[in-house]
Amino acid sequence: MNDTRRIAEEAASWYLDMRDEPDATARDRFMAWLRHSPRHIAEYLAIARLHGDMHAAAALDETLAADLLAAAMAESRVVPLFAEHPRPQAKPAAVRRPRLRYVAAAASLLLAVGMAWAWVPAATTPVRYAADTGEVRMVKLPDDTLLHLSPGGIVDVDFDSHARRIVLMAGKASFDVGHDPLRPLSVEVGRQRIEDIGTVFDVDRDGDGARVAVISGKVSVWRMSSAWIDSGARRLLGHATEGNRVADIAGGESLHVDGDGHVLDRSVLDTSAATAWLPDDIRFHDTPIGVVARRFNAYTTRPLSIEDAALSEKRISGVFHAHDPEAFVSYLGSLSGVRVQREPDRIRIQSTRTL
Repeated sequence: MNDTRRIAEEAASWYLDMRDEPDATARDRFMAWLRHSPRHIAEYLAIARLHGDMHAAAALDETLAADLLAAAMAESRVVPLFAEHPRPQAKPAAVRRPRLRYVAAAASLLLAVGMAWAWVPAATTPVRYAADTGEVRMVKLPDDTLLHLSPGGIVDVDFDSHARRIVLMAGKASFDVGHDPLRPLSVEVGRQRIEDIGTVFDVDRDGDGARVAVISGKVSVWRMSSAWIDSGARRLLGHATEGNRVADIAGGESLHVDGDGHVLDRSVLDTSAATAWLPDDIRFHDTPIGVVARRFNAYTTRPLSIEDAALSEKRISGVFHAHDPEAFVSYLGSLSGVRVQREPDRIRIQSTRTL
């Protein structure tokens, strides 16, 4: 029997055992099995979700999966991947016989559709972006996210079909996040993860902690557990475990957290101070209006929204002071066929005709 099949069958067996109100000894053995390898945790979570869709078994509430993650994280460290470990002690056949068909069905279906590996992150090679000392670098990422890096700033960008992951290795970075609801974007700084909820925000690495400034929109800040457990939670539950949530912050707020996820300061954002590291001028030549507007959005808590596709693609050239978006808005309003509508949370730029 290969290693993948063995772990899948063990996970199915443990899942059924845990539904029978196990005694303390059985629970201890179960936790030891979980601790033995990240693959054990991933397989057990996959079985739990799969079992919830089987007519022969009761549906599993998602909170059970969250409780499992919390319990696993509370135990001692996870040991190396692929290490050998004895299978759980089998119970007498007469006791287990009525449930064997569920074990076989769960394990077989899991292997048939390849769900076991769905919860394990694929090995990918991140793309590294770095800014030279003395300059701010602007990069448009493949997902349309606009990234600014402070002098000496470094990020590793890892996008796949499920998620967009950026690791801030050094310095500061500003993100105007591209829209992709099927692939959530997160920024990791030490053991902190910042999850975007449609926004423009800055992150400053402070040792293993972070300073987060939300220019517009919202973000959630989480303290990460191990990458394997955190990935399993996100794949199964759609988010990290609730116990790891540090704070939700909205546009116009800033947050300072240390390496252990403790909030050191939460305050009203001083936008000028937070964006002081960005260039004072926004220079552009033959650049689409939509791109220029997004560059201004890195500086203002009231973002510019270009609501006409043709207008967004219209190319312009010029120089504006970055901290004076009103000058740019006035310029746009002077263009033929353009209407400016100011609202409390944004400035809408609309077309009154086809350009």
